[in-house]
Amino acid sequence: MTPLTTPSLAQLINRAARALARDADFALTPLGLRYAQVPVLALLHEGMELTQKELAEATGIEQPSMAQLLTRMDRDGLVRRKPNPRDARSQTIALAPGTGARLNDARDRLAALNSRAVAGFTAEEINTLTHLLTRLGDNLDRRKDAITNP
Repeated sequence: MTPLTTPSLAQLINRAARALARDADFALTPLGLRYAQVPVLALLHEGMELTQKELAEATGIEQPSMAQLLTRMDRDGLVRRKPNPRDARSQTIALAPGTGARLNDARDRLAALNSRAVAGFTAEEINTLTHLLTRLGDNLDRRKDAITNP
């Protein structure tokens, strides 16, 4: 392959991320869930009630995207909103009754997807991949901070 046809590291990571998201959505569809909802559901699963801003910060999802995600989740009956007792200008978000029960099945389905994704990898390779991707993400987060806070 020539340098122009050889996929870059960013392209390879993007391809893998898109494939994982696609397959996760497929696995979660029978549960009425989407992969993008999982970080929010996981945070709320412990009975927590958080604001939209807190959820956005905790998940790294931009505020406008979080607003859209929560609107769809509310429409689909996955979360409920109520006035924030600490700040009348905002609402807290909590799991709707019955949503938590679907999370265990979702966790199992996503674990099976992770296993399929690393099929044939040794435990050492999985540990190395985990370590390298964590470092990569940390590097990019530091770079983002350097760009936004010169």
